[in-house]
Amino acid sequence: MISFRSRVKKASDYLNQKNLAAEYKGKYIKRHLSVKLMRLLTGNIFLLLTIPWLIYADNASGSEFYKWVGEDGIVRFSEHTPEDTENPADILQQKEGNISNVIPMNRPADEVTAVPQSLNPIKVSINSTFSIKGDNSIGTGFFISSDGYAVTCKHVLENDDNHVAILNDGSECPIGVISLNEKHDLALIIVLIHERTPLLLIGDPYAMATGDRVFAVGNSMGLQATITNGIFTGLRENTATKDNVVQFSAPINPGNSGGPLLDEKGEVIGVVSWKIVSQNGVPVSGVGFAVPSDYLVEEYSQYLK
Repeated sequence: MISFRSRVKKASDYLNQKNLAAEYKGKYIKRHLSVKLMRLLTGNIFLLLTIPWLIYADNASGSEFYKWVGEDGIVRFSEHTPEDTENPADILQQKEGNISNVIPMNRPADEVTAVPQSLNPIKVSINSTFSIKGDNSIGTGFFISSDGYAVTCKHVLENDDNHVAILNDGSECPIGVISLNEKHDLALIIVLIHERTPLLLIGDPYAMATGDRVFAVGNSMGLQATITNGIFTGLRENTATKDNVVQFSAPINPGNSGGPLLDEKGEVIGVVSWKIVSQNGVPVSGVGFAVPSDYLVEEYSQYLK
């Protein structure tokens, strides 16, 4: 049997352990409260130090600043007297808002919403076109198959025997003339290139509505792959040939002949051929004509891929 003295000692040891645990718990609570108090004080001190700065920054939007246009044409802002202007007093202004609200011209790449190339068929179509250069003439052509067959206008190849195709990477390739069509001012050529080429799909000009947007791609004034845009006016009859022509308003210049006229899907609805420059001595602009793409299909369907 356990003696009375042993029981008393056991109870005393238990109370001592309990008191020790309570002491440890008390110390932990004190230390925890001290840490929280320190964090709270630190946060309040930070706010106390920050609030005056925020008030100053907010009030600063009503202070004076300089606004001027530099020699490079860029509008500039500064709170310091500019060195590249003669009369600083004339450009001193009152802030109406924070200058930081001015949107930068060059935003970081991650803030720019880029349009995927697959959603920009006009950009993709550029690689399917090329410039045609002769001794005395310039023009444009575009691929209708991946093995080098291409279309341009007949008049681009006239009066000049030495033609080369200049691709958009700057490389030059010889051209072989396969067929010339007098009636429609079309020509089928082959570009002697040793790799497969991108090509343009053929659209339907009769599916276009007046006011639809169109794009002319060509070697305008010798500028490779120039893109101009305008409006589809409609299909008209060429009184001289009794054939239909596509009328459009996109600006075209020497070098555009033979290039594609594209719809918004990037499909060819015509081959740029000519424009009215003047009538009765009066300058005319925005009146261009293209050979409808159905004539292209009619003549060269076996080469389309």
